[in-house]
Amino acid sequence: MAEIIHLESVRLRQAANRGFKNWARHFSDKLDETTRIVDLSDETLAFLVSPEEQRIFLLYDFIMGVRQLGKGSDFFSLDKTTKMEVVDVSIFLLDQLRFECMHRLRWLVASETQRLPIVQLASQYESRPKGRRPAVPELHPSHPRYYEFRSLTEFEREPFIRRMIPAAVQQFISRVSG
Repeated sequence: MAEIIHLESVRLRQAANRGFKNWARHFSDKLDETTRIVDLSDETLAFLVSPEEQRIFLLYDFIMGVRQLGKGSDFFSLDKTTKMEVVDVSIFLLDQLRFECMHRLRWLVASETQRLPIVQLASQYESRPKGRRPAVPELHPSHPRYYEFRSLTEFEREPFIRRMIPAAVQQFISRVSG
C-alpha cells in the first residue's frame, strides 16, 4: 500500500512539473503538486483571469502538460474530442480562478475546490460524478446584495453570482494593479 501512495505522489509531482513549466517563467509563485488556487499570489491570479485572449493559452498549456498532451501551442493539433476536454477543464479552472478573485474581495464564501491542488482539479476533472457540476460558492453575508441573493431560489442563485463575475474581475485586477 505504501508503494501505491508513493507512486501516486510521484505521478502528481511529474504532472505538476509538466503543467507548471511555462507558468514558472511567468510567475514568481511556488508552483508544485500541492499548489492550490488559494496559494496563488494576487498578481498571478489577476494575470490568469484577465480577459485578454492569450491568457487562456496558459491554462491550455497547464492542462495539456498535466494530462501529457503536449504544450499549449499544440492545442489546435489535438483531435476534436481531446480539444473539447481541454476546453471543458479550462472553463472549469477559469471559473475557480474567478471565484477565488471574488472570495478575496469578500464577495463569496470559500468554495470546496479551494482545498484541492490545481493539478488534481485539472487531472481528475472527469472523475467527478456524471452530471454533477461543482457548486457555485455562496455570496458572502457582508456583501451589499446578500439579502437579495438569499431571497432567490437555488435555481436563480448561480446566474446571479455569474452575472457578478465581470465586475468582480475588473475590481480585483484594478486593486492588484492600482
